[in-house]
Amino acid sequence: MSSSVASVHLSNTPASTCGPISEQPTSPGRVSLDEVKEMNFDHPDFAKYRLESGDILLNEASGSPHEVGKPAIWNNEIDDCCFQNTLLRLRPQRVNGTYLHWYCYAQALTGRFGEAGRGVNIRHLGKRGLSQFPIPVPPTSEQERIVAAIKEHFFRLDAANNALAAAQARIEATRRAALAAAFAGRLVPQDPNDEPATTLLERIAVSRRTAPRRQEVRA
Repeated sequence: MSSSVASVHLSNTPASTCGPISEQPTSPGRVSLDEVKEMNFDHPDFAKYRLESGDILLNEASGSPHEVGKPAIWNNEIDDCCFQNTLLRLRPQRVNGTYLHWYCYAQALTGRFGEAGRGVNIRHLGKRGLSQFPIPVPPTSEQERIVAAIKEHFFRLDAANNALAAAQARIEATRRAALAAAFAGRLVPQDPNDEPATTLLERIAVSRRTAPRRQEVRA
């Protein structure tokens, strides 16, 4: 990854004490802030590790090849926040930050970042590995077109998922209503002299509870 595209930084602060901390990304474009810690930084370190809006954070390592390098865009969710040593920071330079984010996400999803990492059980991408990773940089207008196309496709996927969830909820509600109607005798024409199915079921249940139990005689 050329320095003309983005600057790459890996924090030297220990994961157990660094903070405030942006924890590992959990999904595209989002950062989990469930566990944020605090510590004192001297001015040089604070300036070096302080996050700025638009920075891209990547998982530095993972036991899963498809989690290595998974990115998230920092949007100043916490003021004066620094990052810890389980994350890599990309600061876009002369490239569309959202384009760079989606490119990194594609490399993580396909396992290419994992393949480029070092280690056996835990794959580490590292600053050097990320710095040497090639990235295509099309003209700015093409970057914007790619970003717009991705956003459109994800919008449609979200809409489809929401429609599917709503349809499943309607199906479940219809199933419950159909069962209730069936046992209330509302699905087929009923003889007015017939007792409702619910009454019949109640009568059967009472009959079973009050019926004398049979005793088994064993030889």
